[in-house]
Amino acid sequence: MLLKFFAAFAGLAEGFSVGTAMIAFLTILDIVPRLAQLTNTESYIRVYEITIVMTTTILSLVAFLGFNIYVGKIMIICIGFLMGTFIGLLASALTEVTNVIPVIVNRFQLNDYVKYILIAIAGGKITGSLIYWIFVNK
Repeated sequence: MLLKFFAAFAGLAEGFSVGTAMIAFLTILDIVPRLAQLTNTESYIRVYEITIVMTTTILSLVAFLGFNIYVGKIMIICIGFLMGTFIGLLASALTEVTNVIPVIVNRFQLNDYVKYILIAIAGGKITGSLIYWIFVNK
């Protein structure tokens, strides 16, 4: 019984520390306001924040409790499309906030090749996702 209590306490503490680090990361980099600015939806920043917190909490509970939801293939495709869109927007906002691409372009003198770099990044992301979902995660 004491071991179970300790495991539950350690899991809860780990969850708090990871959640706090994730929120600090998002807050310091101003990812949510920048994402809203890029999509011209600044008036919905509060909705974005609530959605991120609620989704993270619900998905953590679903994963922790082993809860399964059975939906049709069409619904899975829609959910996957929405999740991919969200991750792509988040990755784009993170890339823009940290100025990764301008630093690489200036450092390696690649000003004429920016569009090819962006196409290569998008193609690599799509290829990696397809390999993962088709071959690795059967």
